Amino acid sequence: MKKILNLILLQGIISLISGILLSKMSLVGKIGISVVYTEYSLLKTWWKGALVVFLIQLILIAILYVSKRFALYKNFVIINLVLVILGLLGLFFTYIDFTTTSHKYMNSKFHSGGYLVWAGWFINCIYFFIFSVKPKPIENTDLNQRFN
Repeated sequence: MKKILNLILLQGIISLISGILLSKMSLVGKIGISVVYTEYSLLKTWWKGALVVFLIQLILIAILYVSKRFALYKNFVIINLVLVILGLLGLFFTYIDFTTTSHKYMNSKFHSGGYLVWAGWFINCIYFFIFSVKPKPIENTDLNQRFN
């Protein structure tokens, strides 16, 4: 459990940095968010952006923890690989978005904050591949009946 708390602390730090960087958008970005894209106005405040990123990371940690704890190892590997592929797709589309749409006018700090979200995603996936979580106990009813 201590290892999971260290991961959550690390994700909190990454989320904080990402929230701060996302709030450092260019003047054009701030005007665009204030006028046109009001649904993204939470990115203008660093702590709101950090909170959203942290909640996403906590959900990912919960999914990985539950799948490693209660699923068979083969199923866990499949789930983790699917999440890695989703992360790679997210990173790819973030890059495409930041280079081809109007988001290219946002400054590099904003872009770094977006990429840092995906870095945290990959840290979670790699962490659960490397470190062990207490696996689901194997229940064999035949053995239990013989000894009882």
